Amino acid sequence: MDGILLVAYGTPKDLDDVERYYTEILRGARPSAAQLEKLKKRYAAIGGSSPLLDITNSQAKKLQNLIDNKMEKAKVYFGMKYSEPHIIDAIKKAKEDSISRLFCIPVAPFYSYIGQGSYFDRVKAAAKECGYSGEIKFVNSWHDEMGLADAWAEKLKEIEIDKSWTMLFTAHSLPLSDADDLSVYRRELIYASNSVEKRFGCKWSLSFQSAADVPGKWIGPDAAWQINGLAKNGVKKLVIIPIGFVSDNLETMYDAGIEYVGLCKDLGIEVKMPKMPNDADGIITALYSAYVKAAKK
Repeated sequence: MDGILLVAYGTPKDLDDVERYYTEILRGARPSAAQLEKLKKRYAAIGGSSPLLDITNSQAKKLQNLIDNKMEKAKVYFGMKYSEPHIIDAIKKAKEDSISRLFCIPVAPFYSYIGQGSYFDRVKAAAKECGYSGEIKFVNSWHDEMGLADAWAEKLKEIEIDKSWTMLFTAHSLPLSDADDLSVYRRELIYASNSVEKRFGCKWSLSFQSAADVPGKWIGPDAAWQINGLAKNGVKKLVIIPIGFVSDNLETMYDAGIEYVGLCKDLGIEVKMPKMPNDADGIITALYSAYVKAAKK
C-alpha cells in the first residue's frame, strides 16, 4: 500500500511556544531576548500563531477524501519539520500501517535544495531512526500542476482585478550558495507566475521576501525594494501575490499582508492581496496529480 507524506515547515502553537520553536530551528541555540521580542510581536500581530498546522491537516484530510473517492489504495499523512506532529511521527505511523511505498510531497511547490532538499534529508534520517524499511520516493516540485494556477486564479477573481492592475508575485528569499544558485527555484516561480498572470493580462514582476537578517547573499530582488521602484515608475494599483507559498503563515500574513500592504499605502498605491489557496480544490487536485505522476515512475 502507498503512503503520501505531506511535509511543511511548522509553526509555534502560541506566543509561549515561540521560544521553543525557534530554538529547535536554531538547533538548540536560543534566540536572543531582542530576537524573541521581535518574533513575538510579529506573531501577536497575526493573532498569536499562524494557522499552518490546521491548514496542512485539512489538506491531508481532503487529499485522503479525493483518493478514497477515486477508489485508490493510499493513505495520507502529514508531518512538520519544526513542530508537532514531527516528520518522524508520521513515518512511525506509516511503518505501523505497513506502508510499502511512501511518497514525500512538500506543501511548498518549488524546488530548492535548502527547501525541498532539507525536507528530504529529514525524511531519510527519520526513516532510518525509526526503522522504516519501505521505499521512499520524493516529489521535487509540483509548480507546473494546473491545479496550482487554478487555485490562485480563483482567489484573484474574488478580489476583482482587471488589466489596470500590476501584479507583484513574491516568494521566500533563500541564501545563494555554490551548492545551489537557485536558478531552478527562480525558473519554476517564473513559470507558475506566468501561468497565473496570463489569465488576467496584467503587467507583472517577481520579487522575494522575508530574507533572514544574517550575513550572506540572498536571492532577489527584495519585495520592499521592488514596491518602492514600482511606485517611482508610476504604478498606482498593485496586487501582491505570495506565489511561493500555498498556505497562510507568518510570512504571508505579516510580511506580505501587513508590512508590504502597509508600504504600498504609505506610497499612495492602491493595493489588494488575495486570500491564500490553503486547502482549495485546485491545491488538492495538484497534490493528487503530483502523487499519481510519481507513482507511475
